[in-house]
Amino acid sequence: MVLQLLQKKIVTGSYTKVKGHLLKLPNHNVEKCLAISNEVLTELLQEHNLAESRKNRENEEAKKRQAYVTLPSGSDLVQPKKRKGTVTECFNMAERDDADKECARMIYACSLPFSLVVNPHFKRFVSKLGGYKLSGYVPPSYNRLRTTLLAQEKAHIDGLLQPFRDSWKKKGLSLCSDGWTDRQRHPLINMMATSGGGDMFLKAYDTSGKTKGADYVSSLFLETIEKVGANNVVQIITDNAANFKAAATLIEVKYPHIFWTPCVVHSLNLALRSICDPTENSNHYDQCKWISTMTEACQSIRQFVLQHTKALNIFNKYSKLTLLTIAETRFASHIIMYERLLEVKDAVVRMILDDEWKMFRKTIYEKKADFVKECVLFDTWWDKVEYFLEFTTPLNKFLRFTDTDTPCLHMVYDMWDSMIEDVRSIILKHEEKDLISEKSAFFYAIQIVFETRWNKSNTPLHCLAHSLVSKYYCQNWLDEGNSLTPRVAPNEDQEVSQNRNLCFKRLFPNPDDLKNVYAEYGRFAMGLEYFSENYIVDARSTEEPLTWWANYGASTPMLQSLAFKLLSQPASSSCCERNWSIFSLVQRIKRSRLSPQMLDYLVFVHCNMRILDRKREEVPSLPTVTNNTGEDEGSSEVNADDFVDLDV
Repeated sequence: MVLQLLQKKIVTGSYTKVKGHLLKLPNHNVEKCLAISNEVLTELLQEHNLAESRKNRENEEAKKRQAYVTLPSGSDLVQPKKRKGTVTECFNMAERDDADKECARMIYACSLPFSLVVNPHFKRFVSKLGGYKLSGYVPPSYNRLRTTLLAQEKAHIDGLLQPFRDSWKKKGLSLCSDGWTDRQRHPLINMMATSGGGDMFLKAYDTSGKTKGADYVSSLFLETIEKVGANNVVQIITDNAANFKAAATLIEVKYPHIFWTPCVVHSLNLALRSICDPTENSNHYDQCKWISTMTEACQSIRQFVLQHTKALNIFNKYSKLTLLTIAETRFASHIIMYERLLEVKDAVVRMILDDEWKMFRKTIYEKKADFVKECVLFDTWWDKVEYFLEFTTPLNKFLRFTDTDTPCLHMVYDMWDSMIEDVRSIILKHEEKDLISEKSAFFYAIQIVFETRWNKSNTPLHCLAHSLVSKYYCQNWLDEGNSLTPRVAPNEDQEVSQNRNLCFKRLFPNPDDLKNVYAEYGRFAMGLEYFSENYIVDARSTEEPLTWWANYGASTPMLQSLAFKLLSQPASSSCCERNWSIFSLVQRIKRSRLSPQMLDYLVFVHCNMRILDRKREEVPSLPTVTNNTGEDEGSSEVNADDFVDLDV
């Protein structure tokens, strides 16, 4: 209507003049519009007043927000301004800013990590609030969060894990277990199911008041085996503890197709410790004594620097890194300690040459300071450190490779031999000796340590898995050996063949099945019939073993099914060690009163949720985000609807 009236007369000028013309406002230096009736004028004035009141209210809110502390100009925390987006993106910017500040206050008050904001679950929660009309939403109560919702989420996660369980029928699983003590001194034994699909946390048993002997531990294994299905279990992986070994032996009696396999990472770590800290009555003590002496010197350097404030201040002037020590719970911590020491070598040397170092003269610390100086300033001492790291590199690579979720059971047998041969080459080269004709007393001492550990950790399952790798029958792989340590195909290796036959007899108790699997293996090993095709022979050395069996193993169904299971298994129980890290993360000092059952529920949800996130490829390396408010015990207002029948 207004537009129609305006068509009779054209008025030019600013917004203020147009407003004064249409609303007939005085003192605007413009004529009043004669075409607008009193009824239309009243309607326009009402709309104008509403707009003015809304504008005044926004100005008042803006003044209140000025009380929020802003970063000073020039601060390195101030982020550069981003280009403004569309009008839709900038809509409700004031409310968005308020919400951001409330989120920041929550993170600061609860000491939450900043990585919380990149957690996909946190993003979905915020999107849920912003995408739905939940103006009256109130967060769940304390008791509902720790009972009803926790039980529901555990059931939800358990349902999402069903595809992993379905894959066990074809790929099999390894049952891993380890012991630990929580902050309340409750002895726990965890159970993990691991396969090519990932590591799944099953349960943590509270063994308080129980004698953790072979019978009790085996009962826990049997209970877990019945839950996951006995036919799906390929092996039980534990450390070398006597009770676990004895319990696994009882399991092998009841289920002959299940093998006990010692954790290869624990075995390698024990071999490294035996080399670095030999006992006086050991056969390799004389040859390895210099390593233990060097370790003691390294420990003395670290203790002197970290225990004396002045020495630490001098060291910190030249290095942002700190010195590390040997940790009982960390694999290959000797190597880690020496690697860090070599990394900060320049800083340590400059610390000794600093003028302030002279202050230790004529003090009670002079003798220790002189010992540190004597080690650091002598190149021969650093040469020993570099030599130690050099000949332990093959062991460290072997350990780090198997200390993962990667299926590598079939690679252990060959990797042990390769590691020993690589160590031998490094030592003989360092001693400037011929690799074929000459021998080294130092390597012979280390070889005894390696072979002793291998004999304790080798199982028939290693040999059977080794026999199913197609690459080990290729001529080009066999030619990579040398005259001193020639490579032999698995079907021609006496030790491998004996252990493989033991496995076949345990896995196929039926005589007809045993006869058939021997025939299938013969065709596979010798490349007969279908396996003699040129493209199949060529694929042996180029394709991954599991892929090779999927593509070409249909003519030997029993052996193919066995390959699918064995080539999908790990060789270590490191997943249990990582699981204890999650336990300690959930049960922090401020949450130390969590009951074992509540702790088990929280770890089940936390650990298995991360497995599902990795499958969905949602930030696979996402840092773990937890609360730090210490809210785990106490009381609050309770509603009857907040509880379910859950004993926590």
